[in-house]
Amino acid sequence: MLVLSLLLTLGWVSSERSRSDAVGLVTQSSNSISGHVSGDQREPLPDLRVELLNEVDTVIQVAKTDASGLFVFRKLSDGAFQVRVQASSTNYIGQTKRVELARPRGGFGAASEEVDFVLITRRTASPAQKPGVVFLQEVPAQARKEYQRAAELLPKSEKRQEALAALKKAIEIYPQYFDALEMLGSDYVKHKDYEFAVPPLTKAVEINARAYPSWYALGVAQYNLKQQPAAIESLKRAVSLNPKSINATLWLGMVLRRTGHLDEAETHLKQANVLADAKLPDAHWELALLFNQLKRFQEAADELERFLKVQPDSQDAQKITKLIQQLRQQSATGNKPD
Repeated sequence: MLVLSLLLTLGWVSSERSRSDAVGLVTQSSNSISGHVSGDQREPLPDLRVELLNEVDTVIQVAKTDASGLFVFRKLSDGAFQVRVQASSTNYIGQTKRVELARPRGGFGAASEEVDFVLITRRTASPAQKPGVVFLQEVPAQARKEYQRAAELLPKSEKRQEALAALKKAIEIYPQYFDALEMLGSDYVKHKDYEFAVPPLTKAVEINARAYPSWYALGVAQYNLKQQPAAIESLKRAVSLNPKSINATLWLGMVLRRTGHLDEAETHLKQANVLADAKLPDAHWELALLFNQLKRFQEAADELERFLKVQPDSQDAQKITKLIQQLRQQSATGNKPD
């Protein structure tokens, strides 16, 4: 029987592909995300900043809520995003929600998701709920101008090199410019330029040790450069700073599994699955691989079934279905796979 080899082959191909795609270039489409923001009395909250973040937690679009609390993001690719409502200078606490966009089967048409926010006031918040840490710097005007220009240009793929030049100019003017360093490093990770990403991100976390996005992007870069111990430490820092991050928790579990830290990997992969409401295909896939390594074949089969439930159009669906049957048979007979 080829249960083990087939599972590992599918896992290392499909899982690597999906994680690589998560930080790679994406094509534009007509997908959209919209929603409303209201207070805890259900009153609409106008003029609030709403941010759209990509898989490496870089802000890619910004919108303001209108008089009815509505916001809209358009021209989006397929993939996973985070929508973050900023409520600074108000009596409300901001929120972040994860949204996945996927075009209908066949690749035609557009995906449209609606996500609504009900913000609670600080006086009704529990003691555990704390606003995010704000990092402020006195930045020279010319450096800030270059950074702002880069932020405007970076979403336009044809302007990327011009944007990178502006970021480098901003850092040249002010070498401690945290926002510019984080944006530069994160963009390199997004485009898989991992060697170029590590220096600015390393400097960014030296300047601001509580920068979750920088730690996360640094961990992704280090993993892809096969710097596994460093990647684990960076991703652990990211998770400690943002325990509700689905992406960082998943990546940490994935790297721990691949470096043989199986018990710890199981904890983080299960947590990523909980954070994603059991709708994250990669979490199920990684758990299946983990349980196979642990010879817990019944659980591996269960996770593969859950994988197919949330991703029924997988190109490997037929092979995975066959593999599920083999794993269940292995569990029933107690035999080890060849």
